[in-house]
Amino acid sequence: MIAGREVCVPVGVLVGLTETCFGRLGLSREDASVVADVLIDANLRGISSHGFQRVPIYAKRVRQGLAGGSEEMSVVASFGAVCHMDAGKGLGPAVAVKALDKAAALAREYGVGLVALGGSTHFGPAGYYARRAASRGLVGMVMSNAPKTMAPYGALERFVGTNPLAIAIPLARHEPFVLDIATSVVARGKISQAAQVGEPIPLGLAIDSEGRPTTDAVAALAGSVLPFAGPKGSGLALAIGMLCGVLGCADFDDELASMYEDFDKPQNIGQLFLVVDPWSVQDRDRGERRWDGLIDRLGALAPAEGRGPVQYPGQLEAARASERARDGVPVSSAELMAFAECCAEYGFDDLATAGRSLVGM
Repeated sequence: MIAGREVCVPVGVLVGLTETCFGRLGLSREDASVVADVLIDANLRGISSHGFQRVPIYAKRVRQGLAGGSEEMSVVASFGAVCHMDAGKGLGPAVAVKALDKAAALAREYGVGLVALGGSTHFGPAGYYARRAASRGLVGMVMSNAPKTMAPYGALERFVGTNPLAIAIPLARHEPFVLDIATSVVARGKISQAAQVGEPIPLGLAIDSEGRPTTDAVAALAGSVLPFAGPKGSGLALAIGMLCGVLGCADFDDELASMYEDFDKPQNIGQLFLVVDPWSVQDRDRGERRWDGLIDRLGALAPAEGRGPVQYPGQLEAARASERARDGVPVSSAELMAFAECCAEYGFDDLATAGRSLVGM
């Protein structure tokens, strides 16, 4: 969907620029490293709408005191395998990693762990955290609510977010199964990318502020994105918003501050991290053989006409990540210039120069 000029940048360069930027904004080395890892991992896996593109807006909210590091994160309440934590305005990636790790520790102790996190901000791809659980041999399920940008089924105005859901399952002989979906037809970040480079969007993704179908990305951003599968995506988004809002003591979607438009208060996003230790109730060797066998049978299915081998969720992204880690990450010149302008505004002249120089590569 996104054309525009792209530059192939070594992954280490993108990580270094991102980490240095957030370090200079006051985040600890650990938090800055985590934020950089989450964002650039998105670029590696082809989810660029949730990656480097977000650096300027994350930085702006940190600069204005609306977000920060994880030092104010705290446990509010806990009962057995269930825990409620407050992010203390921490940037989503920095606090979400810690919430996931807490849920994983609870799962090791109880067989299952649930952490509800409130007071958070946009945390990038939900799949990153679910996959973090899978890398430890655990099943991870992650969801988040988001500011209202989507019209529920039957409505012409925004009310729910594009609330994502991710499920990751560890596999022994394959990369983890990772289902990571927004509840909209397409992630709103992809429409933002199209607007940034002046490209149209396909019909059926969004409506404008008057409720009319549009291919104009700018008009779509002023209007509403649409739920996938009509009432199904709409209902799932509402359910996620209800769970994250109450369990995390967060705002509901229609109450949340917009990351891009509201700078008078912090966001209070809710996120849920559910981790299951499947081997607390199953034999690990047998369970892994069954999961891998299922994936093998899936891959052996006859492909539809004109299609390649049948793949499972997460397989394509894992292959892409390996390729880009070796060959470099494609980043639009518009994103690089936005980063450079952001850094120049904050006095990070060396980072601004580095960003501009990449455009000329």
